[in-house]
Parts: sequence; C-alpha cells; structure tokens
Amino acid sequence: MNKQMQGGNMETGYTLELKQVTKQIKGKSIVDKLSFGVKKGEIFGLLGPNGAGKTTTIRMIVGLISITEGEILVNGLDIRKHYEKAMEQIGAIVENPQMYDYLTGYNNLMQYARIMPGVTKERINEVVKLVEMEYAIHKKVKTYSLGMRQRLGVAQALLHNPSLLILDEPTNGLDPQGMHDLRHYLRVLADQGTSVIVSSHILAEMELMCDRVAVIQNGKLVRIDDVTNVTDQADATVHFQVEGDVLKAKDILVEQLPDLPVAVEAKELVIMIQQPEAIGDINKRLVMAGFTVYGIQLKKKTLEERFLEMTGKGGGFE
Repeated sequence: MNKQMQGGNMETGYTLELKQVTKQIKGKSIVDKLSFGVKKGEIFGLLGPNGAGKTTTIRMIVGLISITEGEILVNGLDIRKHYEKAMEQIGAIVENPQMYDYLTGYNNLMQYARIMPGVTKERINEVVKLVEMEYAIHKKVKTYSLGMRQRLGVAQALLHNPSLLILDEPTNGLDPQGMHDLRHYLRVLADQGTSVIVSSHILAEMELMCDRVAVIQNGKLVRIDDVTNVTDQADATVHFQVEGDVLKAKDILVEQLPDLPVAVEAKELVIMIQQPEAIGDINKRLVMAGFTVYGIQLKKKTLEERFLEMTGKGGGFE
C-alpha cells in the first residue's frame, strides 16, 4: 500500500479535507467555499493577511465554531457526524498556549494527560524529548520564555499522538532562535508522518517552514502552490551588468535572439531564462559584440512576490 495512504483517508491519501467550507456571520461570508486537502507527513501553510479567514477556518476544523456549509473530514471522518473520534486525531494550539504558571512544565503535561486516555509517562518523556525541553521541563512555567512556552504547548498538543497538528500563528513574538527551533521540530514531526497545518501572515517564515501553502484572501482560496515552485527556474530572471551602452547591448540581443524577453532595469539587462545553459550563450554573444560583462546574477521570485502577483495587493504583511 502507498505509504502516504497509511493513517490518512484510505481513499484520498489526505489527513484533512475541506470541501466547499463556508462560514457566515450575520449574512457575511467570513470563509467562502474553501476547499483543500492536507497530505500525510506534510507541513501545509495557510497564508494570508490579518482578517483573511485563517483563524476562522482553524476554529471550524477543531470544532470551536460551527460550519455554515460544506464538509470537513479528518482521516475520512466528517467532524459533524463523528466529532469525538475526529477530534481525537487532532492536536491544536489556537492563539496562545494556556498553561499553569505556578506548575512546572512537566506537571502541566501531567495535568493534561489526566484528561486524555492512554497517555503514559513514557509518552510524556517522548514528546518532551521531541521538542527538546529536557533542560527546562522541571522548571516552573512562569520562568519560561515565549519560545519555551510555545514548545511546551506543542508538546501538550502532541501528547495523544494526533495525526494532525494545527498551529495558529505559532511564530508570533518568537525570536530568530525560537523560529529556527520551531521549524526544526515541526520537520521532525512531518518526517515521522504527522500532518501539520501552520497559519501565518509572515511570508518569509512560511517560505522556510512549509511544503505547500494555500493563499487566502477575504475568506477565499486564491491559490495552492508548492513552496518549491517559488524558486522554480521558469520564474527566474538573470541580470547582466555590462560596461557601455546597455540599451545598445539590448538591441544586439533582440536582433540575434528575437524571441528572448529582454528588459533594461537600473542599467542592467534583465532576461527571462527558461534553460540555465542559455546564460553562457548570452554572455558569449555580449562579449563577441564587444561588451565587458562584469556581473551575472540569477534572481528567483520569493513567496512574497508570488503572493503579490496572485492577489495584486501590496499591504497587510510583515
């Protein structure tokens, strides 16, 4: 059997599916016919500005608010028909993790374990090791940094060994080291087969963290894309820096290669390149025409540039 099918929906291979999910409040659609699937073992990002509908979507998935229309399936289970069984397979942090500050991290996990059937001390130790909290787990939570609290929250969400972990804006307030650590242990989880959903409005973090992203704007799905496509060669431009008249250099290239898209920006030749080997040919043509090429730079589109292309908007993001 396909490994991706194991533990997820046996028919589709998705741990989570949203089908035409809509949430209306006072006649206004906060989420509008949203559909996507999250595969086993992938980190899936919900990307959009504040107010796009990300948190509302997550609240529907975990059953905190009702669905107006559509279906949400967790490992093939409709959350409205099989709520308890579906929720057993989800771990989530919506907004900030809530802890007892006067207890140690370990005792916080013990408190949570008492209401979750089947969570052993061995499992607690396992998740503490996973999020690399051994050094601080017996200290009181009131002494924890924000990053340590976030780690403890993830450990708590993982205690019952869910197949789906959901984190709403998990990097808010974290320092660079905390963000790096979060990315590391989420990748470990995904490699072990856990599906992870992360929502954020911080583009750079999503690019580093996720396998795929769903861009959401005004409650609607704009596009789902592999993060690897952000650096796809087809989206690359090559910037040639030449001595002399850059417009003349452009004219020579257009004359010799009429199908080549060439532009001039900031006194540089900017060329869309489909094949990497074309770079050497263009450089040779410029040199043969008498130009000295003193710089060649390959530039690929970032996730932010792709987002702006998709939405046509430039505001609301950090």
